[in-house]
Order: sequence, then C-alpha cells, then structure tokens
Amino acid sequence: MSVSFDSAEALLRRHYGHATFRPAQARVIRSVLGGADVLAVLPTGGGKSVCFQVPALASGGLCLVVSPLISLMQDQVGGARSRGIGAAAFHSALPSGEAAAALREAAAGRLRLLYTSPERLPRLGRELLAAGARISLLAVDEAHCISEWGHDFRPEFRAIGVTRVALGAPQTIALTGSATPKVRDDIVRVLGLGRGRPGGAALHVASFDRRNLRFEACRITTERERFGLLLELLIRGETAIVYAPTRRATETLALALRHAGHRAAPYHAGLDSETRGEVLDDFLADRLGVVVATSAFGMGIDKPGVRRVVHWSMPPTPESYYQEAGRAGRDGAEARCVLLVRRGDATLHRRQLDVTFPDRRLLESLWSGRTDPARVPANVRESAERLRAELRPDGGAPDWQRVRERRRAAERRIDTMWRYASSRRCRRAALLGYFGERLRRCAGCDRCRN
Repeated sequence: MSVSFDSAEALLRRHYGHATFRPAQARVIRSVLGGADVLAVLPTGGGKSVCFQVPALASGGLCLVVSPLISLMQDQVGGARSRGIGAAAFHSALPSGEAAAALREAAAGRLRLLYTSPERLPRLGRELLAAGARISLLAVDEAHCISEWGHDFRPEFRAIGVTRVALGAPQTIALTGSATPKVRDDIVRVLGLGRGRPGGAALHVASFDRRNLRFEACRITTERERFGLLLELLIRGETAIVYAPTRRATETLALALRHAGHRAAPYHAGLDSETRGEVLDDFLADRLGVVVATSAFGMGIDKPGVRRVVHWSMPPTPESYYQEAGRAGRDGAEARCVLLVRRGDATLHRRQLDVTFPDRRLLESLWSGRTDPARVPANVRESAERLRAELRPDGGAPDWQRVRERRRAAERRIDTMWRYASSRRCRRAALLGYFGERLRRCAGCDRCRN
C-alpha cells in the first residue's frame, strides 16, 4: 500500500477530527501502509476500527470487513457514513434489494468499507470477484473468534483463511481487544498472515494496563446484599453500565433501579431492534444514567464518559471481563470497574458448560435419531447442531479430543476468574498476567489501595 503516513494522518484529520493517531494506532497503521499483514491486539478503547478504516480510505480500493454481529456492523456503517466514508453492510437481515445495491456500489468503486459476517463471506467474495471489485484489504474484527482456544470461538471464523486464499490472498489485518499468546499464534496460523507477502506479518500488542481504571471485587453472601452494594456503587448523574448474565436479570435489575430513582433501562438481544436502538440513542445522548445489559452491549460503541462498569455476577472468562470492564473511562478520566461475586457464580458457569458441551452419549443418540430432539432442551439442541456441523459425524469418527480440550480450557478460564475475584493479591497484575504482560506497578485496585 504505497501511501505515506503523513497522507494517512491528513485523512484522520479530515474524517475523524483528530490531529494525530494514538501511539498504538500509529504503529499498526505504519505496518499496514508498509504492506504487511497485521495482527493488532488493542484493548477496549484503543481505537481498533481506525486501524483499517484509514488505510481503506488511503488505498482507494475496497476494504472487506468480517464482523461477528449485525448490530456491530450497523453501528460501524452508521459511524463511517457520518464521517463521509462510503460504507455498507451485507448480512442475512438485509433485504435483497439493499444487498444487491451494496454489491453494485462496491463493484463501481464507490464503497471503501463493506461489512459482512463470516457465514456470508464466501458467497460475497465470489460475487465481488465476479463483479470485478478490487479488494485492497481484508479486515477481521474480533479475531479471537477464530481460535478454538479463545473464549468466544465461532467455527465459521476458521473458514476465513480458506476464503482469503480464494480472494487472492489480499493484505489482511486481524484485530481483537483480548487475546492470550496462544490465541494470537492460532489467529496467525489460521489466517496465514505473512504467508507469501513481501511485507511479511507484523504483530502489535498494546499494553493492557489502562491506568485510569480502578479494579475491585466484592464478595457477597446474599442477593439482597448484592443489590444493596449495587445501589451504593451507582451515583446519580454519572453514567454506568451494569452487566448481568441473563435477559431476565437485565429487566429485573433495570426495573428495581428505576424504583430506586435511577434513569435505567435494560438492553439484550431479545428486545426488538427499535427498542434497542432507542436505548442506545438515549445512552449516548446521556438521557439514561444506567444501562443494564448482557455481554454484547458496548461492543464497537464509543461512549467516552462511562464512570462505572459493574458486573452483577462473575463472568465466565477473563477475556470477556476485561473487554466489558474496559468500556469504562474511555475518555482517560478515572473510572471504577467493580465485580460483585458470590460463591455460586462459578458453579452456574460450570453447569452452563454441560449445555455448551453436551454429553457425548447424548450427542451420538441425537445424531443417530435414537433420541427425539423434542425431548431435549432447545439450547442443548443448538449446541448439538453446532457440534454436528463442526465434527461431521456422518463422515467418520469425530475428533472428540479437541472438544474435550476446549471444555477443559473453558473450565480453566472459570477457575482463573474465581481466583481473580477471591485472591488477596493485586487484581491488575492478575489480569495483565493472564494476557502475558508483566505489571511493574499497580495504578489502582482494591488490594493495593492505590
């Protein structure tokens, strides 16, 4: 990509209103402009989207962006268009007329960003090539979903490497907010980053030490105590996100907080898109003080002034906890990230693994037709179908070993979160150590009292 860094900064000023890139962004941008494939691990709030959007503008070609969530695509497309950047999304919820229009715009060279899901990528890639579109850059957002050793593995993401070859192996940038060294290696291998590219591959891992965030964990014994502590943590006039584990919990908590005098609303995937949009708009415009949400809320949303992120219960993985907690304090001002934890939280997550990884005998009985699917809970049936698509039992003996290893990895992540919540040692050091970074001095946690 023969574009100067000064030209990229001029595009940043024109479309984003920022004078310069952040230091971590600058390193990534230089590698992309230099022609390398890139894996960028930038913690929440690090400005990952700029790292592929500005090079897309600079190239004059099309950047094909693979994203895991329709809501995330729509948010990013809306943000890009508001900055005068030609952008569109291509996904299953898009009416056929709009999908055809997006394809025509891309082929005509009027789009710089075209978002799609990993499931739709192979078909879209073929259609773009047939239409003569020039794909200058492939961007894989939330790239940790590629790795079966990550916390949010999606088998469809592993096919991106094959599709990339079919597209002619365009220059590729993979981005994530949380990836351990093992997950990073898996992303590079599956995507084939650097393979046959003159610029090779570049790895950029920004520090996970967000020094303006204070990390705390509070052990509680009853649900009444948990709610009382939540009320103490939330301050009227300050913006907060409360993460809850289920849709029902978000609605119950939001109602209770409204009764306590807070401007609160629930947000989860079970709400219709219009309601979700209203909640998000009210949150961004400061008409809401508290959003009580399930885990996806906040992904890709730039809300600088969140002063509190409270987890109602312990999340199942350090990755999800760090990403969600990191949505506090994106403006650089001090913010608190508080985890409320009860001993039974870890037990609930271990039980959930029986849904994510059903018993092998049950799976084989379902696949062979010996067990009526109607007699099995819907969430277990969904897991059975997902594993059938991955393991392909009709084609021979499945490789159960990898599934067993993934379950053990999930159990280790639950154990890691429990140790984080119950340890008497520095919480910041525990989080950073999990991601392979050594902490020199704690900037703030309830154990170090900084």
